[in-house]
Amino acid sequence: MACYICDKEKFSVEHAPAKCFFPKDKRVNLITVDSCKEHNEDTSKDDEYVRNIIAMTIGNNDVAINHFLTQCLKSFKHSPGLLKTTTKEQQQVFYSDNNSAKGEIKPTVAFGIDRLRIDQVMRKMAYALYYHKFNERWNRELNTGTEHLREKSMKADPMGLLIQESKKEIGEIPFEGTNPEVFQYAFLRSESEDLNEQILIMKFYEGFEMWMFPIPNTNGPVI
Repeated sequence: MACYICDKEKFSVEHAPAKCFFPKDKRVNLITVDSCKEHNEDTSKDDEYVRNIIAMTIGNNDVAINHFLTQCLKSFKHSPGLLKTTTKEQQQVFYSDNNSAKGEIKPTVAFGIDRLRIDQVMRKMAYALYYHKFNERWNRELNTGTEHLREKSMKADPMGLLIQESKKEIGEIPFEGTNPEVFQYAFLRSESEDLNEQILIMKFYEGFEMWMFPIPNTNGPVI
């Protein structure tokens, strides 16, 4: 098989998501795709950065919390640069704790994020999942969207608001994945017969979602 990004010969495999997203006791039946040497570059720091941002996001399950308290904090200890990059911009915010009996308003800290870095990791993951699912490359450039990464006002950005409205119409999403506590994904077909024209939803730790939208009349993969 050739690389999931290009036509070059297989050199190794790429995990989607990266292994660091999974606690060690849940690294079973992980999704892998063939990758050439060029596209099997070491992106472990980027993967760890994105993993940490997602794992610390409010609304995830206990697996995410435990993973953050163990592996994510360990990554900060081993890499002071990663900690500095992640926490250099902070602001106090308040959120409604839906798990409390009275829905208490509690304080927490929000961090500034490197959205470009996050989107690159997500696009790489999306192309790998498409190749795994359909055995061909996703021939589109991709836009990313999520309601879980907020603007400084703590409101969802325009794409996040669109996703919130879309979820009301879609209803139950047919996720698949062998380890739903950590990762699930779903491809949503459009009316088009072209496989390239579908949306991918990736869900982490039963809470954080990232939506990938194909851009019409483009050619990919482009990370």
